[in-house]
Amino acid sequence: MTRRRTIGALAVMLLALLLLCACDGRVPTEATETRPLCVALGGETPPAAAFLTENALGVCEARGLTFEYAEAPRFDAVGDVTVRLLVGGREVTAHCSVVEDTTPPTLTGVRDLSFLLGEGAVLREGVSATDDCYGEVKLTVDASMLDTSRKGIYSVYYTATDGQGNATERLAYVTVYDTVVTEQMLDTACDGYLADLLPARADAETVCRRIHEALARDISYFLLSDKTDPTRAAYLALFVDGRGDCYSYFAAARSLLRRAGVECLAVERISEAGELRHYWLMVNLAREGESARWYHFDPTPLDAMGTDHNGCLFTDDELDAYNAVRRDFYRYDRTAYPATDTRSLR
Repeated sequence: MTRRRTIGALAVMLLALLLLCACDGRVPTEATETRPLCVALGGETPPAAAFLTENALGVCEARGLTFEYAEAPRFDAVGDVTVRLLVGGREVTAHCSVVEDTTPPTLTGVRDLSFLLGEGAVLREGVSATDDCYGEVKLTVDASMLDTSRKGIYSVYYTATDGQGNATERLAYVTVYDTVVTEQMLDTACDGYLADLLPARADAETVCRRIHEALARDISYFLLSDKTDPTRAAYLALFVDGRGDCYSYFAAARSLLRRAGVECLAVERISEAGELRHYWLMVNLAREGESARWYHFDPTPLDAMGTDHNGCLFTDDELDAYNAVRRDFYRYDRTAYPATDTRSLR
């Protein structure tokens, strides 16, 4: 009983102390935390609250503290400005840089999308725009070419514009499809395809070479494809449309290799701004009981650029040789993948 009374008394004392601190007019340090801002010359003037951290704003709201400029700041010349604020009557300073803003906003989350015929298209989900200077960034989506009542691949343009008129534009492709493809559908079709393609007890190298030859024969290159679903991309390219781009070849090859029991890894090129994406695979040719023997496997028909490169089973050294004549065509994070076998299979 005595212990309970002691704990209760301490709780009452602590509550009283908190009430005293809240009512004695003192401004806690947490309420005065500031953050630096960048302001565009001739741009929008931020309110005093913009210089406070989210934590400080929360403390001010909880305590009923006001915040305002101690004096009107001037952002009419390029350079660093010290901003004076009053938070609950206490003066604090914040840092601001005034710049000639010529940098466009950053757009993130723009990606290719796909929707079933007649389904509503949600285009803005996950897309955001930010700017290095204070102010509103306007995000617009031009979907004037999109028709969700007709199957096809459509271009949609995303644009982010800051207060100074600097703009960033990104293109995404929206696929409207009328064929629902399941893994089971694809697996069944691949098994039938492989039954006609492969000899009995074919080793991994033979499987890869046969698949590489077959895809070059059965799929025609077409610049555009749906890249949102590899299962559908593989099925349509190989069993419906008979055409596709590098993603279609990649998706079809991966499905066939897996059904044939060949271990493979997906690789996507690290694309630079404005550069098309490219996909290929790494395959393991090791027999049972052997150490892994990895090779690159690119099923997409490519310009050999005067070399003997055909995309089928090449080493890291051979990849580098092709990169030398086609400016880092196969650019990827090598730390994320195994090194290939050094023995050439050409």
